[in-house]
Amino acid sequence: MKEQIVRQEYELTCIAPVHTGSGEKRRAFEYLYDSRKNEVAFPNESKWIVLLAQCGLMDDFAHAIEHGAFREKSLREWLLANGVKEGALRSIVLRKAATPDLMTTARGRRSLNDIVCQTTHADGRPYIPGSTIKGALRTGLLYGAVRRDPMRFRSFWARIRAEVGALKDKKKAWSRIIGELEQTALHTLALPGAKSSDAVSSALRGLRVSDAVGTGAMDTIVLQKVDATTKRNKAGKNESRLPLFRECIPAGRTLRFSITADLAMLETAGIMSLDQVMESLRDYTLDGLRLQKQVFLPMNPRFYQPLFEEAETADMLLGGGTGFLAKTLVYALADSDEEAREFIAAYLDEAFTERKGGRVEPKHRHKQFDRTLSPRTLKRAVMGQDDWIMGLCALRRVGDVSAV
Repeated sequence: MKEQIVRQEYELTCIAPVHTGSGEKRRAFEYLYDSRKNEVAFPNESKWIVLLAQCGLMDDFAHAIEHGAFREKSLREWLLANGVKEGALRSIVLRKAATPDLMTTARGRRSLNDIVCQTTHADGRPYIPGSTIKGALRTGLLYGAVRRDPMRFRSFWARIRAEVGALKDKKKAWSRIIGELEQTALHTLALPGAKSSDAVSSALRGLRVSDAVGTGAMDTIVLQKVDATTKRNKAGKNESRLPLFRECIPAGRTLRFSITADLAMLETAGIMSLDQVMESLRDYTLDGLRLQKQVFLPMNPRFYQPLFEEAETADMLLGGGTGFLAKTLVYALADSDEEAREFIAAYLDEAFTERKGGRVEPKHRHKQFDRTLSPRTLKRAVMGQDDWIMGLCALRRVGDVSAV
């Protein structure tokens, strides 16, 4: 195999807020919330512990946590009430983020919520992991392979539909089948002693993606999880606001990353260029948005038209909060959109249940209500008067491709 290694730099623009979770969750006693400024500050943990010790508040702090003091009062308010000065609080801040009201009401009681953190460097600067971008590229390539040659993959869909039994068993089987589909499409390297199921056989070994880092000053915002729905809530609105808050990179921010490609490896899977990789990703993204547009635009054209017009400039849906549709190949594999909708609705009804009157019933009744799309949601990002489809990104090549 003759090596041909190239490198291309890209600029990523966040058309909408983007959340890539770090796995860290800050509870109400782990962040400083200023409701007057609509701002939250994340303390440096080591400096925070030192401050508590210096102020003699370690025991009081532990007692306050134990007795739920931070459900209704912010950590910032508690510290100021216990004699800690504003300057001392500023000295321990690692990063700040603009935020909406972090208090939500449940069962008539208002309380502060947890915040799921964005991936950040040690100094607090946000970034998007290269592994997240590569995951999106991989799904786009699989989608493109299925769309280009549907007959080649028809048997996989038949096997997925044929699985019966308990959900956990079906999910294991579906995961195995999708793994075999990926092996067929992408595990195309013929290596001595290696099987097609081995990771070393994947042509995507020839695709290395760096982390995307900011090109200027990088800030973050905290947004509540908001889903547009086809079903009206008790207030008569077609939306669901959940007590889940995510730290995000704001709309309009630009980051840069690079892709290093071994074209000889990629060509074994029919991937002839980086442009082809990006075209598959864009097609996958826009097809998913097309399905959602068909459902939501007729509901309220005046509201949704600007959102979907903006989405037409997107190349990628990235990160957490982008929804089930953006993470699945079902619509590509199924013989029709209707067949895909029925399959996903049945899966969701089985996966999410609740007990009513001694019976287990579907929690969201997808088979009953998902008449044109399943799931019947569109993931939105809302900040004040601004509204976006969550996770939209545009990509632009920077300079020419170079040999490595």
